[in-house]
Amino acid sequence: MKRRLCRECGDEMLKELTSDGSRFFCDSCKSYGLYDEFDMEPFCPECGTKLQFCSKCSQGYFCSTCGGLVSRKKIVWKLL
Repeated sequence: MKRRLCRECGDEMLKELTSDGSRFFCDSCKSYGLYDEFDMEPFCPECGTKLQFCSKCSQGYFCSTCGGLVSRKKIVWKLL
């Protein structure tokens, strides 16, 4: 999954749709600054297993080892 991280603070950029197209905004810096794009995969914060994307479960992430959904805020992202 592609993730865009702010060069200033390292937080994830938020995608905004405008009349000119899509732009990426950093909520921490409150700006449309520069960002780096990385290919990353989600891992469980409890057991470290790679998470599965579950579109049937309201588009969440599921840990097959722990047997439950994982909050987007708790996911550990690792580079490919």
